[in-house]
Amino acid sequence: MAGVKTVQALWQDYRFLTKEIMKFLTKQDMDIFYDLLNQREKLQAIIDQTVDDGFKDSPLGQSLINEIQRDSQAITQGMQLRMSSTKRHHQVSEAYNVASTTAVSQMKWKR
Repeated sequence: MAGVKTVQALWQDYRFLTKEIMKFLTKQDMDIFYDLLNQREKLQAIIDQTVDDGFKDSPLGQSLINEIQRDSQAITQGMQLRMSSTKRHHQVSEAYNVASTTAVSQMKWKR
């Protein structure tokens, strides 16, 4: 059984990845952010296939899972803010391009 992690160790790794995801979202390093999300998704599949042995129902398990859920919610909110901000920047850019193009086309060019 060497090399096989306990479900507790897997959940602790999951919490670590979740914290790292938050950190790189805050830094707006999206390449690492998405890489960590992929790693966490793969880890979730491993956790799903691992015998729980009651860890999730233990006080430590519940505490860990609650912390992960809070952090995951913060990540979701951070992504929503980022997407909203990106959309807003795009709209401002588009509005500027339209206004700029219109203003330039209405100018009377002196020769």
